[in-house]
Amino acid sequence: MNIPSPIRKLTDAWMAFAHVLGRIVSFILLTVLWIAGFGAYAVAWRIAVLLRRKPQPATFWVDPPPKAENDMLHQF
Repeated sequence: MNIPSPIRKLTDAWMAFAHVLGRIVSFILLTVLWIAGFGAYAVAWRIAVLLRRKPQPATFWVDPPPKAENDMLHQF
C-alpha cells in the first residue's frame, strides 16, 4: 500500500508506540492472570488438604504378618 510520506511517518510512529504499549499491557495482564490463576489453585488445594486432613498416628510402625515355622526350609 502506498501511503504519502507525512502520513507514513505518523503511521510508523503510531505503530512503534502501539507495539511498546502492547508489550507493557500484555506483560501486566499475563502477570495478573498468572498470579490469580495459581493463587486460586493454591487456595483451592489448601482447602482440599484441610478438609481431608486425618489425625496423625502416634507411630508409623506396621507389625509384619506372622510367619510359619517352615518358611525358611525352601529358600531357593
